[in-house]
Amino acid sequence: MARQSFVLLAATTLMLVAMCSVTLATDSSAMDFVQKICNDASYDTLCLDTLLPKASNISGNPKSATRFAIQATISEVQSVSSSFINLSEHPEEWTNEVKTLQRCGTTIASSVTHLLDAYELTTHLGGGGRAVKVSKRASMANSVNSVLDALNTCVNHLQTSNASGAEITRVEDTMETLAELATNAIDIIKHMPF
Repeated sequence: MARQSFVLLAATTLMLVAMCSVTLATDSSAMDFVQKICNDASYDTLCLDTLLPKASNISGNPKSATRFAIQATISEVQSVSSSFINLSEHPEEWTNEVKTLQRCGTTIASSVTHLLDAYELTTHLGGGGRAVKVSKRASMANSVNSVLDALNTCVNHLQTSNASGAEITRVEDTMETLAELATNAIDIIKHMPF
């Protein structure tokens, strides 16, 4: 009886070790894929921070990596837009810039529509010849680029509202991660294989 228990325990242990090594190999493969994708990103550390936690969900699929990059950008758009709306509600700090900050928040928030277009397009990349695929990827990149356009518009409006250099720097600091996420998403889109 003791011998059967030992054999059963040994067999169970072997199965667990085998299962763990398969899982580790799969996780390692998924992480290697994300690292390869992020090597092409302008902000590789941010790319890794964004995509490595999703590596098992990405599972070697460039479309999935693109979707997660776009989702992270959407989330940051919402955060930055809310920040500007909140800042505009404190006119004692931003007397001349309240309307500009409100406009910034609205302009940045409206870029979500373009990001959602890019996200939706990731589901329609198959089929068609190379020219069609190139066109779809260019459309996706342009849609994500609308975020960068919105950020530049915001800074331009602040400069024309006579905001101080310190105030502009504060706004630029608030927008920095969003600009980097959008840039990374564009990089990932441009490097998607056909």
